[in-house]
This record gives sequence, C-alpha cells and structure tokens, in this order.
Amino acid sequence: MIRIWHPMRDPHHCSFRMMALCLATPKQLSVPRGSLLDTFLLFPEYLHEIQYKGFGSLRSTLRDLEIPKPSDSFVSLPDIRTVFRELQVFQKAALRQLVAKNILSAEAFKEGNLTLSSKGIPDELKKVLQAFVSENSRQISFITGDLSAIPLDGPTGLLRRANLEMGGRFR
Repeated sequence: MIRIWHPMRDPHHCSFRMMALCLATPKQLSVPRGSLLDTFLLFPEYLHEIQYKGFGSLRSTLRDLEIPKPSDSFVSLPDIRTVFRELQVFQKAALRQLVAKNILSAEAFKEGNLTLSSKGIPDELKKVLQAFVSENSRQISFITGDLSAIPLDGPTGLLRRANLEMGGRFR
C-alpha cells in the first residue's frame, strides 16, 4: 500500500501555518477566521471559487498572483465544504498544541481569538516562519489582508461567498 503524506492531515504542519498567519496578520484573528484563512493558505486554488461580487479589485489581484485554477492543478479537487470540515479536526489539534506550548494565549483562545502569547514563538522557529511568510508574501498578504477585509458572516460574508455557510463551522 502506498501512503502519501499531505499537509492537510498533519497537525504539526497546521501549527506551522497557523503561526505563520498570526505573524503575517496585523490584526487579531478569530478562531473561525483563522480556520478559513488556513484553508485558503493550504489550498489557494479555492480562492478562485469565492464570489467576488462587489470586490472586483480582489479578482484582479487574485489574477496577478497567478495561482493555478483547480482544473489546472487537480484531476478532481474535493468540494471546499468537505475539505473545510475535515481540516477542522487537525486545526483544533494544532491550536490546542500551540496553546499548551504557550505560543498562543490561552485567555484569548478561550474567547475565540488567536493571539500570540507574551512568550511567543521561539526565535529559531520564528526565523523559519518569517522565511516562509517572505517566500509566500504575495499570497499570504492577499489572504490575510485583502480577503480578510470581507466580513466573515452575514449575507455578503466570506463564509457565504466561499459556499461554506452551510458547510459547517469551527466548533
């Protein structure tokens, strides 16, 4: 039997992505928003599936990023709702691990927010994370800045635009 590793099912890789998002985001992320942004960081092809009505400039910015469309990358990409729900299991494990290691603030996490603790990320790991953020700066900037400006909930919220409103919430 051949087993293929994929970062989607690796809570340690998820921890790395969540720390990168926290480092790259100037504002505090809620747990649900962090979960969604992590999904787009892991599978940027899903960015093409978002309805950008009213945010036309985001569509042109996405084109400039030259992220391949799902049909160009995969024979068959699973439905985003399925991926989002399955990924939450690993995101929960990753976030709890980061809280246990005092990288994320336990108080903020109890309130549903992702905030680096006063201890923060160890220096050696921070260098690796900053290199990752720099290497992927255009994509991460789009995800944490431009895309994150869209409200999460509501009739024009990001969850509805990404077809996730009925697809399950981070619990």
